[in-house]
This record gives sequence, structure tokens and C-alpha cells, in this order.
Amino acid sequence: MSDCRYCEQTFEEETALREHLYEAHEQDELSRIDRRRVKQYVDEHTVAESSSDENIETDQSSQREQRTVDTSDGSYPADAWERSDIEALSTEEIVEKLTDHGIETSETAFRNRAEDLNSVTTLSDQWETEYEVDATGYDHDFIWMAAEELWERWTPEVPNKERIYDFVQDGRDLRENGNRAVACDQWLTAWEYILAVIPDGSTTIEEADQAVPTFLSLEPFIRSLDSDLATVAEDDPAYHEHRLEFCREVCEQFPDADDEFLLDFRHFVADSLAELGRTAASRAEYQSLMEAYPEDPWAYKKLADSNWLDDPDELSTEEMERTAELYRAALDAEGPLEGASIVADRLKEVEIRLTEMKTSDETGGEEA
Repeated sequence: MSDCRYCEQTFEEETALREHLYEAHEQDELSRIDRRRVKQYVDEHTVAESSSDENIETDQSSQREQRTVDTSDGSYPADAWERSDIEALSTEEIVEKLTDHGIETSETAFRNRAEDLNSVTTLSDQWETEYEVDATGYDHDFIWMAAEELWERWTPEVPNKERIYDFVQDGRDLRENGNRAVACDQWLTAWEYILAVIPDGSTTIEEADQAVPTFLSLEPFIRSLDSDLATVAEDDPAYHEHRLEFCREVCEQFPDADDEFLLDFRHFVADSLAELGRTAASRAEYQSLMEAYPEDPWAYKKLADSNWLDDPDELSTEEMERTAELYRAALDAEGPLEGASIVADRLKEVEIRLTEMKTSDETGGEEA
């Protein structure tokens, strides 16, 4: 059950609360946590109303602004707490404020608790339950944000779900500003956190989706990151290596994903190996794909291209015959093959060359 702190309505699901906050309340009356809920609702539903965008941008800007909060007199902000307010406090001040709410913690106690969790929200909920905290409104926000800030200061090496949002959003901002490579770096870090927080037994994307923040749909994120890595690699070949590692991790993590998804990402592995000049490894991957997915024409076509387009003059008669067989298999496979006419033309070229090679061999044999 989720309660709206502004009108005392109760909702069965968190998603219903987010929708209610978006539709029923103004942004300026919402706490930071509830503004994040609205932002998640906007992301999930691709809401593009300009007023929401302006408020969200203003909120994000205020979060990043570093303010100095004067707490020398023991007072704290009377309005909504912002993350920048918490960042401006010393660790001792944060701990003291938590103590005011009845929450006792230390670096050792916090670390022991965080190492068994993967969510700041879960940790703050444990605090409130364990210490029977009766905080409402902005004080409730402080507890959650204090947990987030102490996590950053005391256990930065321990991944948590909430940081995934930050990395993904930072990447989006960087991409919009034309810095696609650094955006990929942020998303790869988000991927590392995703791997850390999903249950060990998750072998499908659907299972993993249940463990990641609701703002993120995992398959579109994975596919988008692969596409961006491929684009960046066109200018910076080092990203072929990043893409290779990422796609291998995807295949290893989700061995029970649907065939179409696995087929795509196994192709991306083979393609990355080819781009890196690891020809033997790439050809082995294509051969493995042909065996696992015999009706997919692309592995046949790509393996044939690897022979024919790389250095056809170095091919033996047997290798040339094998190349022709691969092109025929690509054309005969039941799966869709874009550019089939190009494949047919290459097959003709290979067959012509093969005829020439055989004629040459026969002539040489007769002369001998």
C-alpha cells in the first residue's frame, strides 16, 4: 500500500501513486522523492507535456546545484529537503539529525547493513521499522536522502538500485549534448550495477526486469546501449572491445532469453570480433551460430563474406567451394535476408572464379 502525503489517499500499487502525483498535484508542492516518482511516471509513459519537462529540468538543476546550508544554530531547511542540502552537511550532522529521529547508526553499522542490501530505499525502510520512526512530510524525505548520502560516503563500492537511475539519466543528458562516448561509459556503469542487483538465478530479461528500478525497461536499454556502442566504435575502435565485452555478458547473463534476442547478441559478438581483426574467433562464432540457428541466413552470409571479401586471391579451391556453399545456404535459408540480390551476385562471382581455378588446375595438370 502507498499513501499520498498531500491528500491522504491510499493506493494499492506504487505505479498508481506515481500517476496520482502527476495528475493531481503541482510540482512545487511535492517533496524531492515525490518529484522523482513523477519523473519516473513521465519516463514510463513518455509524457511530453512542456510544463512537466520544465519542472523536471528545474528539479534536476536544483539537485545538482551545490548550496551551503548554515546549520550552526542547529536549524535545518523549513521547506523540502534537496539532495544538495544533505550534501552540504557534514557526516556528523547527518548522523546527529538521524539520531533526532531515533535512528542510531555508525559507519560500521551502516556498512554491515548495506552489504546485505541492494537498495537505499530498503535500508531506510529498515531504519523506520526497526527504530519505530514516526516521520512525515519533509522529515521522511530527509531519512531517505540521508541514507543515500551516507551510502555514497561510507560504502561507495556497494551497488544500489537508486544509482542506476543517476547513471542512466546522466548518460541521456550527455547523449543529448552530443557526447555519445561518455554517455556510453555512464550506461556501461549502469549495466555493472544492474548485474550486481539482479538475483543470481535470473536467466531471462523478464526475471531481471523485476529487480531493476521501474523507470527502466531492460531490453530496450540493452539494445539501445549496443547500438550506441556500435556507433561510437566507428570513430573510436576501442569501443568495439567495450561492445564485445558487453554483448558477451548479456548472452552469459540471459541464456534463457528468447531466440531472437540471443541470436542478435551472438551476432553482435561475432561482428565485434571481426571489427577487432580477430578473424579466426569471429569465423568460429559464425560457425557456432549456423549450428544453433540453421534457418538464420546471416551467419552463412557473413562467414562467406569473411572468406570472399577479405582476400579472395588467397583462397584455395576447397575454400572457394566452401564459400559458394555458404552463399547458397544463405539464399536457401528460411529466415529473411535483406540484400538477397547482392548475395546472389557474390555467389555468381565466386562460381566464376571457382570455374577459372578448376580450369587452370586442369590445364596445369595436362601440361605436366
